[in-house]
Amino acid sequence: MIIYVNVTAGRDGNGTKEMPFRHINDAAQIARPGDEVLVAPGVYREYVNPRCGGTEDARIVYRSAE
Repeated sequence: MIIYVNVTAGRDGNGTKEMPFRHINDAAQIARPGDEVLVAPGVYREYVNPRCGGTEDARIVYRSAE
């Protein structure tokens, strides 16, 4: 699954492309092995504490949308 994050998004985002999360940590809480978190450019001042780690065969990837 691809989870979207954009610092300019509204507070009620759900991680979809149309309604991204506002915080990286929100995405980190639902990301599971094999997921990709696409982060839009911006300044994110937050602590990120992933709930789930990836596995050797299915990593959780955090990457810039650009």
